[in-house]
Amino acid sequence: MRSPILSIHPYVPAVEQHGKATCSMASRGECVHKLVAEVRPEFSDGTTPRWRVCGEWLTTHPSAVAHITTHGFQEPVIS
Repeated sequence: MRSPILSIHPYVPAVEQHGKATCSMASRGECVHKLVAEVRPEFSDGTTPRWRVCGEWLTTHPSAVAHITTHGFQEPVIS
């Protein structure tokens, strides 16, 4: 991930993927795992989108692991 992560907000509880609730970053629409968090990166133009991610991405992506190690999680998104 090139853009820095500003925050990671866990979903409580995790969300099944369907319709518009799809994994934004893990495998480009091919992911079938539950969504466990909302990641908010900051793009070079200053925008901060909200991306939904599965546990696999959250626990294996170097940027996510580094952010969690340094900053932990922010307030959860209650679904």
